[in-house]
Amino acid sequence: MSSATAWTDDHFIAGDVALDFANTVYRRTPEMGADLLNNIDALTAWLRHTELLPDDARDPFEDSQAALRQARRLRELFWAVFEARAEGRELPANALADLLDAARRGVGSDVTVGSDGSATPLTAQGTLTVLALYGIRLALSPSSLPVRACDRCGWFFIDTSRSRRRRWCSMKTCGNQAKAARYRSSHV
Repeated sequence: MSSATAWTDDHFIAGDVALDFANTVYRRTPEMGADLLNNIDALTAWLRHTELLPDDARDPFEDSQAALRQARRLRELFWAVFEARAEGRELPANALADLLDAARRGVGSDVTVGSDGSATPLTAQGTLTVLALYGIRLALSPSSLPVRACDRCGWFFIDTSRSRRRRWCSMKTCGNQAKAARYRSSHV
């Protein structure tokens, strides 16, 4: 078994927890990179880093392999929905329906929803339900929160730039790589 991914703040640059979850691969384009949710420990560590799962939760998932499969399926649904949103296309009905179903399954038993609309996981399984709810919220939010995909790696992010023309997930990584490549190509 490979070791769990060591999550750092560089993994959480999207501006929304659902987008950060969608970005749990090394890259999405031009080809799929390594899966950063490489085992249940990586998933648990990610959930703890985002504070969706309390640090004191021990062996949080009853069936860890099923939870990992469910988490990866949730990420695939996010990709389909957020890619359509980033490209200005209609949201894919099947992916949206599956996302709504993923959220519906845990509400009440694994998650409580307060009068203010805040969702609180009651179980480790509930953290995936909360993620699904966050994804639905973002997918259906007005265009004042523009979702973009990085030109270099395909990671999603909320474009909060003044001109709404941001191209990279992070200037620290993809932005610097793009500028360095452009410089090298013009000085050959």
